[in-house]
Amino acid sequence: MKKVSKAIKAFIAILKKPYLLNAVLNSEELLELEFQVLFPSANEKKQISFSTLFPLEKDVNVYPYSFLSGSSLATDFALLQLLCKKIEAEDYFEIGTWRGESVANVAPYVKNCFTLNLSDDVMLKKGLDKSYIQMHRFYSEGIKNVTHLFGDSKYYDYSGLNKKFDLIFIDGDHHTESVKSDTSMLFPFLKNEKSVIVWHDAKLDTETCRYEVLMGIYQGMPQETHKHIYLVENTLCAIYWPYDLAFSKLVKNTSPENTFDIQLRIKK
Repeated sequence: MKKVSKAIKAFIAILKKPYLLNAVLNSEELLELEFQVLFPSANEKKQISFSTLFPLEKDVNVYPYSFLSGSSLATDFALLQLLCKKIEAEDYFEIGTWRGESVANVAPYVKNCFTLNLSDDVMLKKGLDKSYIQMHRFYSEGIKNVTHLFGDSKYYDYSGLNKKFDLIFIDGDHHTESVKSDTSMLFPFLKNEKSVIVWHDAKLDTETCRYEVLMGIYQGMPQETHKHIYLVENTLCAIYWPYDLAFSKLVKNTSPENTFDIQLRIKK
């Protein structure tokens, strides 16, 4: 009877506030079921480890890193740095600037960085908090090889840059349709057969898929590339790596393959 009572209460709540139906339809449980139907070949949740991608690397200097809300994990930034070195990247592009931590971490390893975000004026018109807006580009402003671009990623004219990119990092709006749009629009701007895409927040935590984002990734990428989309262990990221790699299945509460040694140095 408790389930029936809850169902009645939920039905009444949705009648009073129809927008609550979106929360139900966009729940991770329903998205997972839909994902399994649409992309059955991806249900094995392929995950690769740092030691598979970077067997010779041992030390990474993640800087800057704020340990503040809305940031990536230190391992996410480490992944970007190591990829730059591995594929000898020269040109980097990202969607979603925020404090500028990701692009500041990548800048020492590439020639050119481009980061795209909504302009301050547009964010103000959207009613976003001024203190939030002021924190944008905190770490990346003034870095010589970083170009800050402003616009909506759904409508931005990427061809106007007259460039293609070795590494693309997608970390903008995480709704499925936005991830799909960003992915499909940027895939043609990969430079060559070694070029890589990384998506942030493809997991809710390091051991749990985020199907809202995964759905957009798989819908936005050409079907023939799906076999080369992997989750990355110890991070919140998914990656398009255009080669076959040894992988394991993402499962919770598994024994750690890699353990990290972190030394902290505080810089004012």
